[in-house]
Amino acid sequence: MDLSHIENLAITGANGFVGRSIVENIAKFPTEYLPMKLTLVTRGGVNYSIEQRLSERTKFYSQDLCLPWKLPEEFSHLINLAADGTRDPYSDNACSQFEVISENLVRWIERSNTRVKVFHASSGACFGYRPIDTGSNQIHSKKSFIQNRIKVEESLAKYAERLEFSLTIGRLFTFSGKNILKKSKYALSDFILSAVKNGLISVNGDPQTQRSYLHQDSMSEWILRATTAVPDSILQIGSNEAVTILQLAEYISQKTGAEVEFYKEPSGGDIYIPDNTDTRIKLGVEEGKNWKEAVLEMIAEARKIYNVG
Repeated sequence: MDLSHIENLAITGANGFVGRSIVENIAKFPTEYLPMKLTLVTRGGVNYSIEQRLSERTKFYSQDLCLPWKLPEEFSHLINLAADGTRDPYSDNACSQFEVISENLVRWIERSNTRVKVFHASSGACFGYRPIDTGSNQIHSKKSFIQNRIKVEESLAKYAERLEFSLTIGRLFTFSGKNILKKSKYALSDFILSAVKNGLISVNGDPQTQRSYLHQDSMSEWILRATTAVPDSILQIGSNEAVTILQLAEYISQKTGAEVEFYKEPSGGDIYIPDNTDTRIKLGVEEGKNWKEAVLEMIAEARKIYNVG
């Protein structure tokens, strides 16, 4: 992929799993394919190393994006990955702050009078094959989270039309790869780290719950292609290969020798999987490494972390 035509690519939330994976992917590009400028926005500085070829053309800004944006640059492209930063993304506080961040993005575009191309990271939580019915009276821990993400998507789309900036919404599902090992309360990483360190996998949720895992390299490629080539679209960023939590735990157990403990009886579980057919066609991409290949890669990385042979 050639990003050399991009004058200034900004990435908010650059310390997160998605942001770091994108930056590391860009760093693999030949020098002549790198963007002219790269701007990374975080709360407290980037917490990983960046290859010198890329760092030479990179600017860093530390800012809490829940406050009015004070970014001095005019960007040609913006990948907005900023979230609220709390440990509980389903809390009311997290939802309200996510909304504030999006409002601040719009205010910044108004002030800078720029025609920036925006990729906005939303959530796939309500767009899988068995989405949660947010119109029902059923109490669900993710209900307010889902309603909030839909509200922000709709609001940004209205502002994009009024302010005439390009907006692509990417609904992110679940992912695999070495960087996800740093993400806690995530079944794939928790299973692998515990299997390698403790020889035990604890399955606390419903074993029949279904997820899918797009590898971080493919995720990064899809987002970069969406940012540069597919304006004004809603895309599903995730794999369509279904995996039950039971299958995931048993495969990791097979490859590590860890025991598996189940704390709940199977009762159906939810399904959190995209139909990515249209997205793959629009972007001209394939899924890349499947979940089993990713698990083997992550087990090898976890063994390095814990110095286990």
